Amino acid sequence: MIQETGMRIPQEVYRFFSNPGGHSLILRGNAGAGKTTFALQIIEDLAAIEKSYYFPTRVSDESLFLQFPWLKEKMEVFLQTNGDKKGMPGTKWQPRQGLCKLKGLTPSKPSSGKDHMSVSIGKDVGEIENLYKMVEARLPERTLLVIDSLDALAERNGIPCVKLICAIQKDLVEEYGANVLCILESPEQLLDYLGDGVIRIGMMEHNGRRMREIELLKLRGCEIQQPKYLCTLKGGRLQSFGYWWERPFVSEKPWKPVPDSNDRLSTGIKDLDGMIMGGFEPGSVVLIELGSGVPISVAGAIENSLVSNFASLNRGVVWVPLRKASAENVRARVTPNLQKETFDKCVRVGEHVTGMAGSQYIIPLEGSDASSDFKWQTLNYHLQGTDTPFLSLMGFDTLESIYGNRVMDQLIDHMAMVRRNKSIFVGIVSPSSASTQRLIDLATVRLRVERIAGTVVLCGEEPYTELNAMQMKDTELGGGISLTPIV
Repeated sequence: MIQETGMRIPQEVYRFFSNPGGHSLILRGNAGAGKTTFALQIIEDLAAIEKSYYFPTRVSDESLFLQFPWLKEKMEVFLQTNGDKKGMPGTKWQPRQGLCKLKGLTPSKPSSGKDHMSVSIGKDVGEIENLYKMVEARLPERTLLVIDSLDALAERNGIPCVKLICAIQKDLVEEYGANVLCILESPEQLLDYLGDGVIRIGMMEHNGRRMREIELLKLRGCEIQQPKYLCTLKGGRLQSFGYWWERPFVSEKPWKPVPDSNDRLSTGIKDLDGMIMGGFEPGSVVLIELGSGVPISVAGAIENSLVSNFASLNRGVVWVPLRKASAENVRARVTPNLQKETFDKCVRVGEHVTGMAGSQYIIPLEGSDASSDFKWQTLNYHLQGTDTPFLSLMGFDTLESIYGNRVMDQLIDHMAMVRRNKSIFVGIVSPSSASTQRLIDLATVRLRVERIAGTVVLCGEEPYTELNAMQMKDTELGGGISLTPIV
């Protein structure tokens, strides 16, 4: 599911609440998983289409506004309704039947000309009745009512959760057409059958790192295209992540290089620089591991950023692209943002060809011995007129297809010269690469790119970092990759 710009909640949830009529949604999960933050994000994202009321049962308004200062501006404050507030005019049905059952009353037809029943006897459930009045005050407009939590509201009024949610479903959802989000403090599935929709939000571990996941279990009348979303609570706001690579990202902006920081060389991805203490230390051997199922567009975006940033600073680049991509193809991929003259001057693409290369940006690879094809003196000759430090960017699926699985033995001299000349060696490996363990032993920086629940994430093994969700969007400096910590 492609995530729309500016939308933080999953698209399916937005469509579920936007569909005609009222809908009930049960949101459950363990304590601390982010249920309240998710509910408040729903209020914010739906503010343009309906008015909302958030009813907390465990936390005071003051505490909420301190934790979520934006809530005070976004959430409409409902006034307590009086007895003369009308419900839905001209109705032919009997409203509040569910509430009457909760109060222990037998519903009867109103005789006072009012559109809703006025009850003054029976069990005292004034807190619940006030919620009814708030929804009725907005009729015929639709209201989004968030109850946080349903368990606490039922407990305070001495009513079983099953009876309370049945009353809400019958009266507020079906009769009044309201959208109701019920937060449950228990992750149990006992009440799932009562809601039109069910969402579970939880925390789990992935290789020693904490991550949060939204699971769409049921959304009646709404197709679920992405059943699981990774999400973050960074900055006290929920952000879910969709399949961004399904929509090609095309930036028309010329490449603006990310500057070096404190004698460290930038990767061309500002957020990645921040992850690894400002960038690559000169002389680094960098390993980027691509997990199973990582789209080629992700790997290509990382390659483009590294190449473009070094070249835009007039630094030389030796590049063996992933997936045996041709020199012409990668040049066409990079040059919409990087000037062709800059690419032709600074970038040399290694390509297994017979005879001499026809373009100045191609280094012909004979394919018999990598140590011969990547001699430092030869590379210096090809990159005359560029500055150091150089970038040696190697896709090992391509190298192993040309030189065999023992290509690392042939690259030792090349890597030693890269380090001696304070340049950067970056090796990108796939799950099937035979050279991965050798590179792990030599790497001073080790990054992993994986796909989890449909989201592409990047983390550092050396240095050790949290998970970061990758997204594509225009940035002030560098390319279109941004990283959002998953907390």
